[in-house]
Amino acid sequence: MIVSLAQMDIVQGDKEKNLQKGIDFIEEAAKRGSDLIVFPELWTTGYIRNIKELAESFDGETIDVLIKKAKEKNIKIFGTIAEKADDYYNTMHFISPEGLEAFYRKIHLFSVMKEDRFFAPGNKIGIKGNIGMLICYDLRFPELSRKLVMNGAEILIVSAEWPYPRIEHWRTLLRARAIDNQSYVIGCNRVGNDGKLEYFGHSSVIDPWGKTVIEGETDETLLTCEIDLSLVKEVRENFPILKDFQRVKI
Repeated sequence: MIVSLAQMDIVQGDKEKNLQKGIDFIEEAAKRGSDLIVFPELWTTGYIRNIKELAESFDGETIDVLIKKAKEKNIKIFGTIAEKADDYYNTMHFISPEGLEAFYRKIHLFSVMKEDRFFAPGNKIGIKGNIGMLICYDLRFPELSRKLVMNGAEILIVSAEWPYPRIEHWRTLLRARAIDNQSYVIGCNRVGNDGKLEYFGHSSVIDPWGKTVIEGETDETLLTCEIDLSLVKEVRENFPILKDFQRVKI
């Protein structure tokens, strides 16, 4: 499987520019033969005070454009948007050539930045087939990643806006979740400055042994690499952490 990470410099509050930038990334990823592409958290808007005014339903323009592009380029698209539904949510989309296959509403809201003033928390895990979905702060809660793996996940996808100075937290937690769960972890983080915070990128793909397959730096770029899902099975069979965990009733 070939995966791409769109390490974007998000234009704060400008959905049109960000969506066009996203389309350009999707087209380049398709040229590289990518099966899926991952965008950062809130990649069409960034975090802004009036984010509720820019929130969209799944019937909105953004999802419609992405579904058409996924069909055209035969690619799966992950990222998060501000979703307007019965409330407002920070929601990851899983779009394929077949349409919107799944979504995940962020469960763990970042209290340090008062994220709960803008969004309601989700109450269901995000998993489709062998892909589990996480959003930024979720990475700090190992119970959620383990729940996804126990429900069949072999790949954990993380969309994030993770700023300085917590770069070593980001790198350590990506690797820890991969090792803990003997899964691929694909973490896409934004770059740039939103007027208050500087984002360091370092989007990464970590394999089930905890080895870094690819890691970006601090510039806007499209990272692309190949992952081998047979490695998940091999690691889990030869070093059966998950089987041993299931034997213990906690």
